[in-house]
Amino acid sequence: MPRVVNQTDGSASAGKSGEKASVGINSIEIGVPLLKVLAQAPNALPLTTLAAAAGMPPSKAHKYLASFIRCGFVIQHEMGGRYDLGPFALDLGLAAMRRIEIMDLAQPILDDLRDLLGTTISMAVWANYGPTIVRIADTPDIMSLTIRIGTVMPLLTSSFGRCFAAFLPRQTTQEIMQAELARPDKMLERAGLKTVSDVDTMLAQFRGRGIAIAENIVDPGRAALSVPVFDISNRMVAAISAIGVIDRLDVSWDGMPARELVAAAQKLSRRLGARADR
Repeated sequence: MPRVVNQTDGSASAGKSGEKASVGINSIEIGVPLLKVLAQAPNALPLTTLAAAAGMPPSKAHKYLASFIRCGFVIQHEMGGRYDLGPFALDLGLAAMRRIEIMDLAQPILDDLRDLLGTTISMAVWANYGPTIVRIADTPDIMSLTIRIGTVMPLLTSSFGRCFAAFLPRQTTQEIMQAELARPDKMLERAGLKTVSDVDTMLAQFRGRGIAIAENIVDPGRAALSVPVFDISNRMVAAISAIGVIDRLDVSWDGMPARELVAAAQKLSRRLGARADR
């Protein structure tokens, strides 16, 4: 069974010094559209295209780009002279991504999915003891009462665990997998899992579908589907699951719950910086 383990320059002075501060801020605001265009472009851009998209003459854009190059925000390729985002822009982006809190980003997505599907939605992350539930969008369904924040789910017999086992590196899950196989119980018997080969066959199917499913195993009468969430490094960082009563939750590969779960996970993954195709 699962375990529960303001924008101001700050100066009161008037005159030329105040005017210089104001001009400096205004200059930054004028140049920033160039960076926005580069951030949204799929590839490096020539000066004329970049300037037109930012709404300024090429001669003016060139001056701003020269300053951005010196600061590391922009680079100019030697071949063709096209402009692209520079190393400091990348550093800023990565710093911003590191400050994103997946818990806060996830809750509205979980709530919307619960309202759409009419069933309990939860999210788990990988912790020391395995897949650990950290967010819940609950329903009055009595089957949701066994799910609590802090619950650690089995690796091989829960949809959460199977999702992590399918998409995390094997070295991350190996110890828990071997421990569960070494102490067979009724859940493993119901799942038909006796050997690592049995597990690998099951996980290959889940990886191919992008969804993990568990029915009538951890809790009789309950079914669940789980899908992975990826971050900017395209590393699995969480799983989202729909949990409901068998015969009331469609667990088919191409059913509405599966499609909506995948869409929600992709939405959260994009907000974490993952590639669109991941």
